[in-house]
Amino acid sequence: MPTTRKSPHATSFNSAIKRGTPAGIAVDAIARRSNTRPGAVFSSLHKAGLCHRQKFNGQWVYWACEGRKSNATVTKGRQSDFWQSFIDWCIAGGHCTPEQLAKKVSSQQEFMNYCRGFFNRQFSGASSSSRSGRTTTSRKPKRTVSRKRSTARKSRPTSYKFPRTEVTTRRLRRAA
Repeated sequence: MPTTRKSPHATSFNSAIKRGTPAGIAVDAIARRSNTRPGAVFSSLHKAGLCHRQKFNGQWVYWACEGRKSNATVTKGRQSDFWQSFIDWCIAGGHCTPEQLAKKVSSQQEFMNYCRGFFNRQFSGASSSSRSGRTTTSRKPKRTVSRKRSTARKSRPTSYKFPRTEVTTRRLRRAA
């Protein structure tokens, strides 16, 4: 996707990619140096034709147009980041508890078989989730005490969206 637009981050991004640095790490470093958000850097690089993007569950996912294989140290680091993020997603999304994960760590194969179900739900487009493999066959109807107040519990969200990467509210910025 060649364009005539220029990005102020193009030279840094191209040199990092040619060295084998993953696009996410390169953009994080560029954003830190230029005191801007990684999303803005990625958007600038996309408009300049240096990276592709795809919207996935409402979140843009970017990757470099050209790249090369990284060394083993970078690859292992990204792989561990991936698994850490996956486990954080499982717990934060309420799909399993830390205790349930702890019961499945006797071997890597057992852990992978346990996690396979989460991957299947994430990428199959399933619309609902269940905690710890329990399924409910019927639910009691919601009872309303008054128009403003309901006694029934709220249902869990039905989508597996990526967490937002930027802090948008003042309350969250203070906490961070």
